[in-house]
Amino acid sequence: MKRKVGKVIVTGLSLVAGLMLAGKVQATTDTDAMHRLYNPNSGEHFYTASTHERDSVRNAGWKYENIGWYAPKEGQPVYRMYNPNAEDHHYTTAAAERDQLKTVGWKYEGIAWQSGGTIPVYRLYNPNATAAGAHHYTTEVHERDELKKIGWNDEGTGFYAAARGDTSGGGEEQPTVEPKKVDVDITGAGGEEANVPGSYRLLYSNKANDQANLAGHPTMEFAADVALTGATSDYEVQFVIAGNGDASGQVGVGLHYQAGFDADFAQGRINVTNINFPANAGTSGEQYYSVNTKAPQIANGQSVKLRVKYFESGYMQTFVNEQLVGQYQTKLVPGGGAFILHANTNATVKLRNLQVFRNGEEVTTNGRPPFAQTSYDLVNDVVSGAY
Repeated sequence: MKRKVGKVIVTGLSLVAGLMLAGKVQATTDTDAMHRLYNPNSGEHFYTASTHERDSVRNAGWKYENIGWYAPKEGQPVYRMYNPNAEDHHYTTAAAERDQLKTVGWKYEGIAWQSGGTIPVYRLYNPNATAAGAHHYTTEVHERDELKKIGWNDEGTGFYAAARGDTSGGGEEQPTVEPKKVDVDITGAGGEEANVPGSYRLLYSNKANDQANLAGHPTMEFAADVALTGATSDYEVQFVIAGNGDASGQVGVGLHYQAGFDADFAQGRINVTNINFPANAGTSGEQYYSVNTKAPQIANGQSVKLRVKYFESGYMQTFVNEQLVGQYQTKLVPGGGAFILHANTNATVKLRNLQVFRNGEEVTTNGRPPFAQTSYDLVNDVVSGAY
């Protein structure tokens, strides 16, 4: 299987909608979750520790982008300023900058939060902004660097955070977004590729997991430590369990990098994408991918544990670093009792510690045929086994 997901097009005005979460951080009584919101009309990003203010701004049409960072309850004050002419906010730890802005008509709105900790919050300036949205603040080096590439000025560290953001500890689920049609005109039944005019798969963002009690051993389980390295605008590795035969289904998890700034689909960073092509599924949307923007952030070349499970009851599960990132109802059909397992990439992948389990028993060396080894270096290649 070769994934041919088309590029996701950003429609709004956001240049910096890629809110990127790094690691799973629990809020504590010593920190405040800093909520990040975006105004698609003005281009401004807004940051607040107040859930009441967050909800009021959302109700006014702003887009909620989850938690940008965690601020300490004690530290150096961050002053919040408001320009009533441009309807723009600015944040600074410098009393001199605060006072200078006051002299030119900005309104001082008090202390917004505290600066402190070891995580830099980078400050950038858009010299092309004519009104709101001139400044942006982020803990993410990749987001900072992407903005610099398109003309933003790096103004250094604006302040510090106690931890990077996450959707836990005070965050909320990302709102549902409209799925996009991908693999248009090339989708065949059950995971096959074919020249079928009008065919497509769907690309979801944070598709809700199907609920089921999946106690006991899965029929098939596939795991390995995987590091993806790429240098193009669109590269990936897929880690898949498939049925054995035409239209017999494929399920799994992929690491995928796609350039862009659409936060709904985690563009501009390596994202986690679940793959669900049920056996004998039709060619117009029954097969789908789901980008999980709340999965652990993964750096280029970082090794993570990928795990895929398929249950006889007709469910699949996917994991990244043992964190569940997908659970969906599906169906695979083994040929002669065997499933096909494969890892394939259009980039460079280091695959280590490969393991295969059948009904809870390790069978890595007992395939029909088995994987030739448990460690691979892949460059635009695929490895597979039948179990």
